[in-house]
Amino acid sequence: MTSGPAGIVLLALAGACGCVLRAWVRDALLRRLLATWWSVAIINLAGAFVMGMAAGGTQALADAGGAWVPTAVMGVLAGWTTYSAFTVDVVQLVLRGQRGQAAALWAVTLLGSPALAFAGGALARTAAGGAA
Repeated sequence: MTSGPAGIVLLALAGACGCVLRAWVRDALLRRLLATWWSVAIINLAGAFVMGMAAGGTQALADAGGAWVPTAVMGVLAGWTTYSAFTVDVVQLVLRGQRGQAAALWAVTLLGSPALAFAGGALARTAAGGAA
């Protein structure tokens, strides 16, 4: 991992890129989905899978692209995923009386994210030739 001021700047810039990507994808998903909260769930689940892949393949990323690559990936994914939007969506669904949808969003995110992170990590380790 890159440390020092350059690493912090890289992390911040990568985070900004992830945030912009999230906004673009969220807007595209909102144009196609009826339930707006699904867009946040899809983004977070995809982010969890890729985070797992990055964590499982951190050394391979560093070997392939240099020590700065894991920092950039971490920054993009930190900007991409959004726990705060998930939380607000759950609260808004409950306040609107849509408790079933709130429970579904809660379960999909809190159970699916770790499962997908483990799956992504296993895939990365397998692809790198290590044990899953």
